[in-house]
Amino acid sequence: MEDSAMTEDRADSGALTLGEVAERVGGRVVGDPDVRVGSIGPVDETDGDGLAFLGSRRYTQYVGESKAGAFLVADDLDEMLPEDANRVVVSEAYPAMRTLLQHFHPERPCRPGVHPTAVLGPGVELGVDVVVGPFAVLEESVSVGDRSRIGAHSVLGRGSVVGRDARLYPHVVLYEETVLGDRVTIHSGARLGTDGFGYTVVDGEHAKIPQVGRCVVGDDVEIGANSTLDRGSLGDTRIGSGSKLDNLVQIAHNVRVGARSLLAAMVGIAGSTRLGEGVFMGGQSGAINAIEIGDGAKVAVRSCVIGDLEAGGTYSGTPARPHWDTLKAWGLIDRLPELSRRVKRLERAVEGLENG
Repeated sequence: MEDSAMTEDRADSGALTLGEVAERVGGRVVGDPDVRVGSIGPVDETDGDGLAFLGSRRYTQYVGESKAGAFLVADDLDEMLPEDANRVVVSEAYPAMRTLLQHFHPERPCRPGVHPTAVLGPGVELGVDVVVGPFAVLEESVSVGDRSRIGAHSVLGRGSVVGRDARLYPHVVLYEETVLGDRVTIHSGARLGTDGFGYTVVDGEHAKIPQVGRCVVGDDVEIGANSTLDRGSLGDTRIGSGSKLDNLVQIAHNVRVGARSLLAAMVGIAGSTRLGEGVFMGGQSGAINAIEIGDGAKVAVRSCVIGDLEAGGTYSGTPARPHWDTLKAWGLIDRLPELSRRVKRLERAVEGLENG
């Protein structure tokens, strides 16, 4: 009995009442504030003491089937819930969800230290409470800041620098002299500082141009799994602070990505192109070399940028142009079959007139 009670207490240690939830997220309770919830999840998957998250209108279709004990709902969707449903109503649903996820799923503590199988070269400097995982390799003169974590089988090339509170997941590779700022997260399989795709023709053969620049990443950057960031050929490739790169993103040599930019999966940026601050590029979009994309520009999915884009605009299509122009062009394409039939009728009519 005693063991069972202790287990139940541990399992319920993260539970919150709706009143406590509202206090944490700055919301208001509708219904019973003493209802307890122990998790948060999707509307169509949460039941029992779970808190169902409703932040988008597309998920309101599942409300009637939900077995959740309560809801966390955006203010503009509150009317979609039954009147008797217990809920916490918030003005900004996704920041509230983030706060609760951090509560219900706190990061597990990690014991600092260097695993016995790790290899540290001469001149390696480790800050306080650093974690170096199994079979990681830190080459000569690598520097790792306080509380950073280097995952298993990762390789940090000669002279690389990792700032404080960084997280490198397993199988991350930093080529020599790559620089990471503070609080950077690099997911598995990412490679930073690889050689750029630079060649010139010598005696009829493709001769490699030495890539002697660096890859420099600012603070608070996150880079997704299996992404590749080339080093510069002469100068540096740079990723601005606060930028987030999804999985399978390719950044070529000497690209500059401005602060707080968002690049979705499979974005590809060719060499020497510059992105301003706060640029968004949708999945599978790309940009050719040596162009500039202005601050705050938005590029839609699968678009191809072949020229400079002005700041603040929304662009789509191939080649990328202002989104409204692309929509008009697509509208004309949809009308082509009917326009073709009309032209043929007119041609027959003109032919009849010419023949008397």
